[in-house]
Amino acid sequence: MLYDAFISHATEDKDSFVRPLAECLRRKRVEVWYDEFTLTPGMSLRKSIDQGLAKSRYGIVILSPHFFGKSWPEWELNGLVQRHISGSQDVILPIWHEISKKEISAYSPSLSDILAIRSDVGVEEVARQLLRVIQPEESGLVIARNLIVSKGYEPPVITDDWWLDAIESSGWQHEYRWCFPVWKMSTKSAGRGEQLGWLVMQHVWQQKAEADAISQITPPEETLQFIRSQPGLIDVCHQMPDLLLEFVPQLAIPGFAAELESTIDAAYQATVRKSKTARAQKSAYGSGISTNGLSPACEECFALRHPTFGDYQAGIIANHFVCGGGGGLGPTTRAFPVIEYLLWFLSSRSDWLPRKHHAFLVRGMKEWAVWPWNENENNSEYKGPNAGALQSLLFEFEKKKGFRLTKDARVDLTDRIAHARLLLSFPENVDLLTKRFLNEGFIEAWLARQSDIRRRQRVSRRKK
Repeated sequence: MLYDAFISHATEDKDSFVRPLAECLRRKRVEVWYDEFTLTPGMSLRKSIDQGLAKSRYGIVILSPHFFGKSWPEWELNGLVQRHISGSQDVILPIWHEISKKEISAYSPSLSDILAIRSDVGVEEVARQLLRVIQPEESGLVIARNLIVSKGYEPPVITDDWWLDAIESSGWQHEYRWCFPVWKMSTKSAGRGEQLGWLVMQHVWQQKAEADAISQITPPEETLQFIRSQPGLIDVCHQMPDLLLEFVPQLAIPGFAAELESTIDAAYQATVRKSKTARAQKSAYGSGISTNGLSPACEECFALRHPTFGDYQAGIIANHFVCGGGGGLGPTTRAFPVIEYLLWFLSSRSDWLPRKHHAFLVRGMKEWAVWPWNENENNSEYKGPNAGALQSLLFEFEKKKGFRLTKDARVDLTDRIAHARLLLSFPENVDLLTKRFLNEGFIEAWLARQSDIRRRQRVSRRKK
């Protein structure tokens, strides 16, 4: 751990000044190395002090009549003086406590020349003057850290490499799930410090989302617990509900969003009103295709909230459920290969979905029909000996009727199901999941779609 400041003092000054100052600084979010906060029984005193001296940005030295002549304080001061002399930044922040400049000059003329703070101005004023040096208002990193702290997260001190990691990652945050345009959260007058704070908070919640695989198939309450636990994320969700539903569309289902319910519903109602206007004017609204030839009844991200799923074709909403807006052209949303989402629908792990929604999405997975996997599938660790055999068989088959699984294709299917079962902790065994997959008719639906695609291609060629 790194510290903002090391407090060097004599024991006799603890009660009268040092302890109140240390507690005041800690309340103001300054990470201080102070023996009563830092040392625990059994720790090496010298080693701990050495580490505190080496890992502190500044040294607050309480100079008093008790300080001079004490071996430990003088040894600490010597270490700070070496850093002060050898570095490009002044590190010693002296405080004169019940002592005069004449007395300090008698001990160390060089110390008496460093601008000091007098303790008789009071603890709060001493802390305020220290903060002007330790946490200057113009520092973007300090602004960022204070913003993150205000959101309930305790980041390391700003000299920790953790900040460098977070800043370096901000350039490719869009490649990971749970990426929002967080720059919109900053006020117009905010400088780069506030914007950096939001980027760093996003880095934190993206790491947690990846580690815990928070996705479209995470139960609503678990999803909400994740949102509540991450710095700033609940604020972003309230401001950008449509983007939230790109990552966790299950929260669009009525009654699933808890404290976000009213925010999501207000955004949903706005899209419904726009759709009604578009339908009345016989103009287009939304990017999807409806089942009745009219504009969809709402935006795709809110379809699971609509009583007739926005009148969208089921395949479009299944696509959106897995890949987000634009079928994957928007922010990164897919946590697993498509086949694993499909198998999740066949497992009791998906039982928290309302039956109506479950049936609609299963139908959509059939209509969408992009679940076959190949031997070099992206975003998957499945490497079975027959990987891709089922897909190869499907593409070789030209007719809908008479399709038969080969031995290699069946092994590929059962191995893929076994892989998904372990990854997503399905309670059902492989044989049962295989039976459900085959009985549900996903293969027949895929073949039918391919047949329809070939038919439309033939018609298109004839028209040319």
